[in-house]
Amino acid sequence: MERASCWLPLCFVLACSVQREATSLQRDVPFACEQDTDCPAGSCLSEFGICTRSSGRLENLLFEVTPQPSDPVYGGARFLTVLDVSSAPPAGDWIELAVRPRVPVTGQVVAAPEQQACLRPGQSTLRVALTFTPREQLLGLSLPSYELETTIDENVLENVFRGALPPGRYDVYMRPITAGAGPDCRAIPQLFRNRSVGLVQGAAARLELVQPPPSTLLLKVTWRASLEGWRLDVVHPVSGEVLSTEAVLHGSDLDPTTGIVEATLNYSRQDPVSTLRPADELVRLRPPDGVAAGTVLFERLGLEAITRGEGSIGDVTRFGAPIRFQAWVWKRDTDDTPVPGLVSFAAVDLDEVNEGVLASFEAAATVDATGQVNANLLPGRYRVRFTPPGAEMPNLGLMTSYEKMVTVWPTPAPDMQGGHVIDVPEALDLDGRVVADTNDIPLRRVDIRAAPAYADRNLCPPDMMGMTAPACEQPRAPVLRRALAEDPFIPRTRNGLSDSDGRFTIQGLDCGRCEPDAPTYFDLTVRPDVSTGLPWLVKMSVDPARDKQVLADNPLRIPMPVARPMRVTYGEPAPDAGTVADDVIEEPRTTGRLSGALVRVFAILDNQGHLVTHPEGLSECLSVSAPDGRCLQSLIQVAEARTGSDGEFLLLLPPDVE
Repeated sequence: MERASCWLPLCFVLACSVQREATSLQRDVPFACEQDTDCPAGSCLSEFGICTRSSGRLENLLFEVTPQPSDPVYGGARFLTVLDVSSAPPAGDWIELAVRPRVPVTGQVVAAPEQQACLRPGQSTLRVALTFTPREQLLGLSLPSYELETTIDENVLENVFRGALPPGRYDVYMRPITAGAGPDCRAIPQLFRNRSVGLVQGAAARLELVQPPPSTLLLKVTWRASLEGWRLDVVHPVSGEVLSTEAVLHGSDLDPTTGIVEATLNYSRQDPVSTLRPADELVRLRPPDGVAAGTVLFERLGLEAITRGEGSIGDVTRFGAPIRFQAWVWKRDTDDTPVPGLVSFAAVDLDEVNEGVLASFEAAATVDATGQVNANLLPGRYRVRFTPPGAEMPNLGLMTSYEKMVTVWPTPAPDMQGGHVIDVPEALDLDGRVVADTNDIPLRRVDIRAAPAYADRNLCPPDMMGMTAPACEQPRAPVLRRALAEDPFIPRTRNGLSDSDGRFTIQGLDCGRCEPDAPTYFDLTVRPDVSTGLPWLVKMSVDPARDKQVLADNPLRIPMPVARPMRVTYGEPAPDAGTVADDVIEEPRTTGRLSGALVRVFAILDNQGHLVTHPEGLSECLSVSAPDGRCLQSLIQVAEARTGSDGEFLLLLPPDVE
């Protein structure tokens, strides 16, 4: 009989080795059992002394494994795996979560024939810096990107990059390094989408990234002296990467007979595996640094409507004279009580910009000690966002992050426009109670977390397609949304802890506009300690204002878990793992179990906010407008554990998400 290094059942989820016999359970383990008859709605996992359901709706899940930072092979990276846990393993067996170490990566970026001016004699590869971004970032998962840079390989006299990355799929952004290149070099950034790294086990990854032939866009700009030093480039409409050379406008290039300055942009054709449709890129016109003017964005398709490869830019940069805008930032319903914080201004529309011109303008300022905020703004209508300090303030309590609209009226310079008030409400509280389902045992010291819901979830359900209600309008491309102040309000995450009666209060919830017709949604996760043998409870899209009374009147009931014994193992790295990138990984191991690793588990949601039980064949939502069909859009965390010294943990899943 194996003995444990600590006494509690479920011991191994608390990072100690597993005891193989059931023990008496405390009152804080509501679904304790010794045999199946103790579990009317499931069966007894006697090895751990808890009841378990046989199955639930959570099947194919994304596992994120974060090893201990001190681990010489695995530390400093996160490893991602989609695994089907719908079937319970045979009695006494385990579901194996295999983690492969970082994969040696080497490769080149082959220049297009038109890029010969950027190469040294006899070379065919570009000198570049590369950013490898895990595809899971498209689903909202916060993951590190990895930077690699080419160096000259003395054996072949070509530019080669080397490094080591966790196995997976990456979007690779290439930025040319032009130091030492000739004046005729037109180095073009490139985005390579959805590249596989190390998914074939036992092999190092070699990537040959081939730059496609560049395209040329000739822009004819109606000249005004105020355009001196303005810059033109092409950007990706979803992720914002620069995809072209930059052209700078100068009066010395003016054609006196036409009054036009011509600017040529060399931009990247689409990567063949990209989901970006032709001509969806954005052309960006920016003022020089320090000039109080807006940034103008054009959809490339619109610029090339008449002649492919050519476009005209008329009088689009009239913005009006900047005005000194002053406002008081006060706590709502009090006698002029100042509230400290940061205020950001984003133009929704600018008065003197021509109709149909997509122009952005932003500014930010800190509230001073008297409660005033001052900023130089162009005439127009602005979305104002106020962010208070995160902690409770003396005499103020917890204040909400707040947004409202203000209008800046044209005023003869250098006059000031003052007298505005940004009246900040108090933050919202959310009360409730946590109990175990079926027996109503109150659960004490349970963490309840309210995190911002994915902003576009259920934006336009299928049964509402074609309707004109504002809630069903499809958004613009993300870059345009941010530029035109249409990006959604993102509240801050807040926590609460239940008391001995299971009651809790989450304080300080942000309400955004704080209006019934503009709700702010949170995902509520109730996270019992793993020693209780209970799963998380996940409630999506909770509106604290609308749902406050419902949550106060109806306790949150934690269901019996779907329990899956699991172990995290590591496999043998690819050949040469210890020699390709000695500064990143050490000599390879053989096989074994990964102890002390943090395991976070996520359910996958589609573009309508529905649970995806079988993600095979679906790709991430990556498009400028509404996707044509079902795609993978976001994740929501449903469980968390840490492996014991033997690499084992008990996965406790809720049967469903609400």
